[in-house]
Amino acid sequence: MRMRCFAAALTLSLAPACGDDADGGAGGAGGAGGAGTGSAASGTTSPSTSTSSGSTGSTTAATSASGDATTGTATSTGSGGAGTCDEDPLATGLVAEQNGISVDIADCSILEWAAAFGEPDPMIIKAMIYGESRFDFTSTGCPNLPCGIPAGWTEAESHCYGMMQVVPACGPPPGAGDAGLRPDGHPNLTLDPASADFATSIYNPHVNLQVGVAGFAGNRAEVKALFPGCTEDQYTLMALGNLASHGSTTGCTEFNTDYIDYILPAYFEYCDAAGYPPHAY
Repeated sequence: MRMRCFAAALTLSLAPACGDDADGGAGGAGGAGGAGTGSAASGTTSPSTSTSSGSTGSTTAATSASGDATTGTATSTGSGGAGTCDEDPLATGLVAEQNGISVDIADCSILEWAAAFGEPDPMIIKAMIYGESRFDFTSTGCPNLPCGIPAGWTEAESHCYGMMQVVPACGPPPGAGDAGLRPDGHPNLTLDPASADFATSIYNPHVNLQVGVAGFAGNRAEVKALFPGCTEDQYTLMALGNLASHGSTTGCTEFNTDYIDYILPAYFEYCDAAGYPPHAY
């Protein structure tokens, strides 16, 4: 799986934004709820005030967002929203202070796909989305083209897209099928939610999360097969470690921590805001 601009990773279809960390590619100022955009290297994202990876901001945006953190009822609204769910244990009530996007906007899709692919901690998926796109479904990144340009494709079709910065050029992960692809196998890059074609677009948050969570579950399956006997929380960290540097995970407690350190501040902030019991990472 491809994540951020770290060293080569397993060639599935999730990649982190490849922005310059000085422009917010690594998260921090303002906290996870109030972090700026700019994680994806694209003209579609706003300039960021974020600083270096893992920095703890001095403020946290806590403006009421779509959904109610008290009742646990979520509504995924706004451009590219993914519907509603009756119970939302991930609801924080936070918005990203630089782009105003609710960090709860994709909760229903996160819950659905985490359950579908057997991911034990949906909140870690939410923190990954923070790290990849600041919840901006229009994000386009990775000018380094992590899997090159497949034969017959264009450069514009070979980047990282959407909330989880997935990379169709790397091939679909197990369980994703043809999600986000046109009938000819090329990525559907429709950005307009009003278009009929947006329903199957790789930018559609529900579709994007299907591919992204499937890819992360594939990483989990790989480390489980290689290293039996670890705990589920260890497998989560081991899978995240391999996102940063594929092959760096060599045991239950031996893995690359770059990407883990990058997203865990957001994870713990969201757990605290949602009253969600954090896993022991």
